[in-house]
Amino acid sequence: MNDFDTSKPLSIPMGPLSPINDLAGVLIQQYSNDLEETLEMVVQQELAEAKEGGLKGVQRFVYNNSNSKKNKYDLMAISTETAGKLLQGEFKTIEQVATHKYETKNFSKGVFVLYREVKNKIRDEKVAVIEALFLEY
Repeated sequence: MNDFDTSKPLSIPMGPLSPINDLAGVLIQQYSNDLEETLEMVVQQELAEAKEGGLKGVQRFVYNNSNSKKNKYDLMAISTETAGKLLQGEFKTIEQVATHKYETKNFSKGVFVLYREVKNKIRDEKVAVIEALFLEY
């Protein structure tokens, strides 16, 4: 998992044993994919348990958990006005939400947006996925 590219064949010349070399590469790739899926399931389970604890539980999850590089979770405090616009679809990116958050300074009880950034492989860009909204009382 530490920058080992499993999509390429092993670079060990093995002569007549090259098919075994190729098979080893396929098995390593499958193991890597399985491990990645398992780690994702563990993180999702931890997040589900944290959500049951409400805002405090999610804050502990986000700030005390070293999330995987692939799914980095974060919390953003926003105003109720910004939350309303977010729910109406007025923002296209998380950066627009953050910019509007700083434009609207007059909020006492806020809304927290739990989101994660994932890589869109088709467009080769990062996309923010909103997981949940939490109201602060």
